[in-house]
Amino acid sequence: MKIVRWIQENILFVFTLFLLTFIPLYPKLPLIDVKNTWVYIRIEDFLVVFVLFFWLLLLVRKKITLKTPLTLPIFVFWIVGAIATIHGVILIFPQIAGVFPNVALLSFLRRIEYLSVFFVAYAGMRDKRFLFSVIGVLIATLLLIVLYGFGQKYLGFPAFLTMNEEFAKGEPIKLSALSRVPSTFAGHYDLAAYLVLVVPLVASLFFGFRNWLIRVFLAVCVGLGFVLLFMTVSRVSFVVLLISLVLMLFLQKQKIAILSVVLLAFLAPIFVVQFTPALLERFGNTVKEVDVLVDAKTGEPIGQAKIVPKDHFRNSIILRRTFQEASSVDSLAVLKENELSDSLLTSFFPIKNVPEQAVLVVPPNAPTGENLPQGTAYINLSLSPVVKRLGEFFYEDPSGFSQQASGSAISYIFHGNFLIKKASAYDLSFTTRFQGEWPHALAAFKRNILFGSGYGSVSLAVDNNYLRLLGEVGILGLSSFLTIFVVTGIYIRKILPEVTSKVARSFILGFIAGTVGLLLNGILIDVFEASKVAFVLWLLTGITLGLLTQYQEKPIHFYKELTHAMTSTYAIIVYLLIVCVVLFSPMIRNYFVADDYTWLRWAADCGSNSCPSALQTVFQYFTSSDGFFYRPGTKTFFFFMYPIFWLNQNVYHIVSLSLHFLTATIFFLLARKILRSKLLAVLTAFLFLLMSGYGEIVFWISAIGHMFNALFILLSLYLFILWDEKKRMVYFIGSMLSFIASLLFYELGVVVPLLIILYKITKDSTSSLKKILVLPQYLVMLIPIVLYLVIRFAAGSHWSGGDYSYNLLKLPFNIVGNLIGYILLITTGPISLQFYQLLRNTTKVHLLLAFIVIAVVVTGAFFIGRLVWKKFDDEEKKTIVFGSFFFLIALLPFLGFGNIASRYSYVATFGFLLLIVIVLKKMYHFLLSNGRDIAFAGVAAIISVFCLVHVIQVQQMHSDWYEAGKKIQRFFIALDSSYADYWSKEPMRFHFVNVPEKVGQAWVFPVGLSDAIWFVFRNPDIHVDTSSTYEDALRAVGTPSVNEKIFEFGDSGDVVEKPNFRDEQ
Repeated sequence: MKIVRWIQENILFVFTLFLLTFIPLYPKLPLIDVKNTWVYIRIEDFLVVFVLFFWLLLLVRKKITLKTPLTLPIFVFWIVGAIATIHGVILIFPQIAGVFPNVALLSFLRRIEYLSVFFVAYAGMRDKRFLFSVIGVLIATLLLIVLYGFGQKYLGFPAFLTMNEEFAKGEPIKLSALSRVPSTFAGHYDLAAYLVLVVPLVASLFFGFRNWLIRVFLAVCVGLGFVLLFMTVSRVSFVVLLISLVLMLFLQKQKIAILSVVLLAFLAPIFVVQFTPALLERFGNTVKEVDVLVDAKTGEPIGQAKIVPKDHFRNSIILRRTFQEASSVDSLAVLKENELSDSLLTSFFPIKNVPEQAVLVVPPNAPTGENLPQGTAYINLSLSPVVKRLGEFFYEDPSGFSQQASGSAISYIFHGNFLIKKASAYDLSFTTRFQGEWPHALAAFKRNILFGSGYGSVSLAVDNNYLRLLGEVGILGLSSFLTIFVVTGIYIRKILPEVTSKVARSFILGFIAGTVGLLLNGILIDVFEASKVAFVLWLLTGITLGLLTQYQEKPIHFYKELTHAMTSTYAIIVYLLIVCVVLFSPMIRNYFVADDYTWLRWAADCGSNSCPSALQTVFQYFTSSDGFFYRPGTKTFFFFMYPIFWLNQNVYHIVSLSLHFLTATIFFLLARKILRSKLLAVLTAFLFLLMSGYGEIVFWISAIGHMFNALFILLSLYLFILWDEKKRMVYFIGSMLSFIASLLFYELGVVVPLLIILYKITKDSTSSLKKILVLPQYLVMLIPIVLYLVIRFAAGSHWSGGDYSYNLLKLPFNIVGNLIGYILLITTGPISLQFYQLLRNTTKVHLLLAFIVIAVVVTGAFFIGRLVWKKFDDEEKKTIVFGSFFFLIALLPFLGFGNIASRYSYVATFGFLLLIVIVLKKMYHFLLSNGRDIAFAGVAAIISVFCLVHVIQVQQMHSDWYEAGKKIQRFFIALDSSYADYWSKEPMRFHFVNVPEKVGQAWVFPVGLSDAIWFVFRNPDIHVDTSSTYEDALRAVGTPSVNEKIFEFGDSGDVVEKPNFRDEQ
């Protein structure tokens, strides 16, 4: 009777344990078919409804309450989902194909169903002692899942999958020896996601129990979970699980154990090779080198090419087909029954005419047994090296229809102008994401950015849960969904210090690590839509928050805490990331331009000598500059990036975007130290992101070295400020290392000691330059500069010359003129460059006028500064002095040059922004006499106009840099169309006429043309000359030869081959 009474009193907890066991273990067998989809209603849905009925009955009887920490966030998420789906069904669904209202309703109800079990688990967790039952059930379930997975692998246990329409019907499937193990789940990805959630939790419990037998048992469970994860061959989940374990150990303050996990990450490949080579093979096949047949006229891929012997076609009938375009090969090749007799009579190609080595095109997504088919997402196909030119290729119908129609194997021959290129390609899983599901989800999001297109408007597998949410429920839906996790984090953070039980604390920390793992997994897998994973996640969330409630001693003011969280430093950094991505992410598609090819060739080409080891190569970068500027850091960056990412421009742009975001983050942290106001610091950081004057440095891959340099300069200053405040040696060491790193990427790093001294002087009015320079911490900063100059000299670095030189006679004029130019560039953007150039050209001719202008500008600035100086208080004056001198010091190496460059203003922008923000602050106080609202509106209007001017120019820069890249792509395609096989083998000289240099503010080929051509043909004996006119090119050719080629650029970037001799007629 006691047991029955206990069950009656704790029926929701019993249901929680049952669901926590049954849902992961019971296979997804279909019960009720749903029209227009192959997702079924299953037994778990009825069980959840049954449990919810009991929960609702207890709620009506007031035995439990609806009040939980997540009630409001969950309800808001449901409300947004309902509005989004209603909006989609009424306004969007009628305009697009393949979407159905009943599927939308089912999808919406599924989201309610997933989250509703949270309320059951939360209400059921009424006692701290219940945790041990939860742990027992969780571990038992994990072990049963592991055992069933082993049974599938070695004993032939059946799998019940839902990965396609046929599998979803519930038929048991016996896995082959090469198949990936799903255990009791509907697919291997779902199982891997479950392990990412549960394994860190079980591993964390290891530190909660003192009994070593229990610890050994838990360690064995974790090990078995790892082995099962290997059997899923899931690359993403494997990496994410390692991250989750490191996070768990960090939260448990187990520093030595963290090192063991890192060591495990390095040793894992050895284990993988020995026991699960399929996982290693999947990592290796993520990007694979293939031969691709390309249409020489358009540059479009036709398919993957392989060489086959003549005998391959001995039992085939070969028919001729006319090649039209790459996308039509399949449709052109497939025979229709009524065409069969005519084709055999009129299009027959004799077997005897087949070459001994024929090129057979394989459909790019044709499956090859248990291996993933290779994708069609070729990496930079236009820049891939040409292997061979062809006049024809052979093709076989992969569907087998032609063989069925004719009774014989039928192949096809296509005649035309083709090239074989050696390219790298992503496997199908990444191709599906990049080329299919993600663009479709983004298209659904763009229909209504606030509410998306409604549930059911995207496919069943987007493979990015956040893009799925954006596509279905928009920004509001994604924000409300993430708010659930934010509120959960607040609740845990506030109550966790009050938890006295080691076991409970370990359980909670493990839950945190597992949830973070799922959040990371959601980037490439729809983990929150997989029913088994989603149910377990929200059950564990309810258990965790219910457990925390048992330890709560004082109430939590969630609105206050949420407001604090949304305005915290971490939240502001996230907002900076969002703005950065929204504003600059379109540049990721931009192609390589100009100097990019030079940097990449340094990484790719070892010259005529044999390639040294990686260590020797990097050492040479530091000890020999070959007459170029001293840039060992930048060369090393490209050297290590190239073998991994090859010529994938997207990755390099993502690095630039990441560096820009990190720099903006340091801007914010520095501004908070200097301005001593979080609000003004936030304004400074966001204005920096929106400004367009420095745009070149973000858009141009070649400027990555400048961005590293800027990041390390600002980081060095920030760490020094932290050291100055806290006197912790780790900050000083970090500052010095950042200073040294900045010198490896660009010469501007030499100004770091000046910026540090500037900070110290402006912060402490009692400090003077004389007092500072005698202190050891400042003297030690001179050591890296001395060593840098000595090593640079010994490396034979280029110091000055051409555009990078100073004219002592014109130095004063250049300094003043460049200062004016950089001020205009920062404040108004690239639009000012035309006026600046006009001013510079005028003053070059009229030196007397230039002198007068300089005198007027300096005098005017002096009197205006003196007039307004008194309006500022002491703190503002310090900020003005710091900002002004920061601006000057950051430009110090460039002010004497004969011109200005956008990228040089990047670091200096910080100093000038401090001045702008102080002026805006003063304007606000001035307008306060008219009322707070008017003051705010006035300053907001000024900021809005300022931002609009810059954002418009940033958008124009997107257009310029994209078009510059497209011009180069057209150039490669046109050059390929003229290709002959001997170009890659014999000495060649190419003469190019009318080479484009810029598109707007974007570079095309001011330099780098010869390096770009090297990538296409990989012939070190190709020499490139440029001429302004065709006549000049003819004179350069001299005696005509087939190895001398003249190409003239057109307006669109393509080239036309011109005769290399004069027509005497």
